[in-house]
Amino acid sequence: MIAKKTNTKTTVKKTSTIAKKTSATAKKVTATAKKTATGDKKTIATAKKVTTAAKKTIAAKTTELSVTGNKKIGTLQREFNKRFPYLRLGIFYSYAREQVAKGESIQQIDESKTLASVRRVDSGGEISISGNKKIKSLEKEFDTVFGLYCQICYTAADGHRYYTSGINDQKTLSAFNEECRLEGCKKDIYR
Repeated sequence: MIAKKTNTKTTVKKTSTIAKKTSATAKKVTATAKKTATGDKKTIATAKKVTTAAKKTIAAKTTELSVTGNKKIGTLQREFNKRFPYLRLGIFYSYAREQVAKGESIQQIDESKTLASVRRVDSGGEISISGNKKIKSLEKEFDTVFGLYCQICYTAADGHRYYTSGINDQKTLSAFNEECRLEGCKKDIYR
């Protein structure tokens, strides 16, 4: 056998040319990958914005509660507590206001009754309860629309039950619910 003579310079040039082409191709692939990754980052950022907006919309809708005369008191109280788990909605006949002023104890209206069956005869309408509504506004609306005495209540960590008054009546339902959570108040007590 005869040994074939090879030119080392030619082989090195060919290898170098192939390496350069491979390097150029690798750079193109890297650039494409970077563009794709940037596009993916933009897509991910957009998806996050859409998801955040959707969560806010859902949260706004889930904290909005429509109250009409045909709603049972117990159902309303459970729905209210579901949206504001550290608060209770106390609903009483209008004369209970005077009893409270005299220091007498009062009883909530039977939860199986509808608002229409216990409201003042000349009253009626609809109330919308949302997280950004002030406590005093909601209590006043119950008096104006249904002729009923309403109190936003909570149960402290030690089990004592209270209703809001004074400065707390100036707070929104969401803010006061959060405050009760931070203070360790009892959760999920609707009545």
